[in-house]
Amino acid sequence: MSDRNSRAFVLTALAASEDISRILEENPKGHVHSVFNTSFNLAFGEHLVHIGALENGLAPFGIGMDQANATLLTKLLAVDLEVVWDETSMSLLFPKGITLSMSQVKWTNHKLQPFSYDLLHLESNFRFIAERILQADWQTGLAQTEEEKKRIIQYIVDPSSSVDEIPVLDKLDCLRTLVCHHEQDAEKVFDYWIGRGLGLTPSGDDCITGICAVLSALDGVDQTFLGKLNSYLEERGRKRTTYVALEYLLYATENKFHSHLLQLCYVLDKPRGPEFLKALEEMKEIGHTSGADTLVGMLIGMKAAVIH
Repeated sequence: MSDRNSRAFVLTALAASEDISRILEENPKGHVHSVFNTSFNLAFGEHLVHIGALENGLAPFGIGMDQANATLLTKLLAVDLEVVWDETSMSLLFPKGITLSMSQVKWTNHKLQPFSYDLLHLESNFRFIAERILQADWQTGLAQTEEEKKRIIQYIVDPSSSVDEIPVLDKLDCLRTLVCHHEQDAEKVFDYWIGRGLGLTPSGDDCITGICAVLSALDGVDQTFLGKLNSYLEERGRKRTTYVALEYLLYATENKFHSHLLQLCYVLDKPRGPEFLKALEEMKEIGHTSGADTLVGMLIGMKAAVIH
């Protein structure tokens, strides 16, 4: 809607992660970091804020809008434009009178709370997810061919199977043993996986995010892996991967995740019904291969941590 008196063009945000308020309070002046087809990132200090359509889910550093308004605002912006947080009006102020009001947002908590799990249902859903990823319409950036994808999933389901011929299987084995906190050179393992693959969030990063989600979700599971990952990211992250992927990974080490991933985690050990199937389909819609890559990581996490 347009307010002609102030000549401001005001759009309204619908939801936002609770972490956004902290980011904006600490760094009220920022700029447009990156612009995509229907969403964009803002940078405030060293933190990103992602703004897009709420129906696509919410990042742990996200603000959600109505689809049409998100697309419209995206078209009005360009990289490096200044943006200022005005606490009085609870609004993000862009040049040319463009305003995004946060006064009516629903604040969301993205911290995954660990829960006591039902091992039988967890094992059943583990096998179901593995079989679903094997279907042709699920693409993972970790595999170059359908045969390679099949071998990767076979290995995850049964780690005693051969890791010969396909190099990535040997690397998956190192990653799995690091999750079990067996003796493993964490830096060497992360050097291989962090930043591996194409896109805003490379496949290796998505896979590790999936592992972090499972370790965060299941009560009583050792989280040493998350601590090792955090240390690695603080020291080497910016050299290894994209700005966006690094942000997701840093939040993952704090047990904070995208809303679609949270929804799947919370039904991971429940009898499989419409809620589980919907959560799985929503994961599939994340990025080109990000959803499937994250699920591969979840399978590794489940296998390494609880399904021996």
